[in-house]
Amino acid sequence: MGEWRLHRTLPSLATEAGLGSVRRVHHERRSWPVLLTGKLVLDAAAIPLLIRTLTALDVTPSARPFAVYGWLLASWAALALWVLARDGRRGYAVCDGGLLIHTDGTDRAGTIAIPWDAIDTVDDTGPRPPRVYWLDGGKQRHVTLRTVTARHALIESVRSRRPLPPTPTRRLLPGTALAAVAALQLGALTLSPFADIVLAHRAQDLRDFASLCTHPGASFPGSAPRTTTGPHPVALFAEGHGTGPVATSTGREGSATTAAPDPDDIQLVACSRLVRRHVDMVCTYDGGESKLTSYRARYRVDVYEARTGRRIAGHTLDADDNDPCPYWLAVNRERGREDVVAAPAEEEYRNLIDNIAAGRHP
Repeated sequence: MGEWRLHRTLPSLATEAGLGSVRRVHHERRSWPVLLTGKLVLDAAAIPLLIRTLTALDVTPSARPFAVYGWLLASWAALALWVLARDGRRGYAVCDGGLLIHTDGTDRAGTIAIPWDAIDTVDDTGPRPPRVYWLDGGKQRHVTLRTVTARHALIESVRSRRPLPPTPTRRLLPGTALAAVAALQLGALTLSPFADIVLAHRAQDLRDFASLCTHPGASFPGSAPRTTTGPHPVALFAEGHGTGPVATSTGREGSATTAAPDPDDIQLVACSRLVRRHVDMVCTYDGGESKLTSYRARYRVDVYEARTGRRIAGHTLDADDNDPCPYWLAVNRERGREDVVAAPAEEEYRNLIDNIAAGRHP
């Protein structure tokens, strides 16, 4: 597996080729700036998408930090594993008696053993990557050294016809750089304004506030504090209507009242729940084999402070569907009946929260 397998395989190959002990191994690598940039771009796209997905699935906001940091841990581990374990990497083993070149995943016939006395020259001038030339049965051959770890040290070893000891600091540099970038990213997510969203201290979208209705005790400490006087921007969520708000209000007069408030401005969250229902009328079809039952219903609208999750008010709304029986009805064949529960109209919800947002209700 990649670099690990190369380090295990090269010593035996060097012994078989008569090059003696392996003193240092250089291997092909991808450009670290490209890898890290790609990783950071991926995280910048994946983390907001992950948060939106959790919101859409009605997952409690307290799960966000675990999901985000879990993603970071898994993705950084996957990157490190891919860098260290991917196949097809070429390894350059600097040995006592020469240079051994082997590509991971190939058979031993693909291994190139170059004794020190067979090396002709090293060409590292010009814009192209350095090349090592050697004589093989009187014929000159060459290999191009592209993205190789510690390439300058490898070139110097070939020039001097002897292995150079690895520099401890250089050996630790890639791992240190990777850990530093990961730590900086973690720090940015923890200390930046975006951290409030990751840690569920602040809502990223109006849909986030639905968690105050579905998860008792939920709150967004980074939300706007409730002012002593209006306006109190509010979003109302209704049972059975998903995570999107049924109605919102800024509490301001005029056209600004109907405009959706910014999530950072929300002070209150209203939650509508069905608390009681009675049969209003029963419509029968097919000689009584199928029926439609309509229910009048009462809904409780609880109002919570977004910043603390504290309940501050409660209201009731009665809903009555006065529509007559429809001429025809499609029903479930197994049940043979359908139930319809009346719900408050959007206009009723809007009138209620307009009053709440304007401070006309406690």
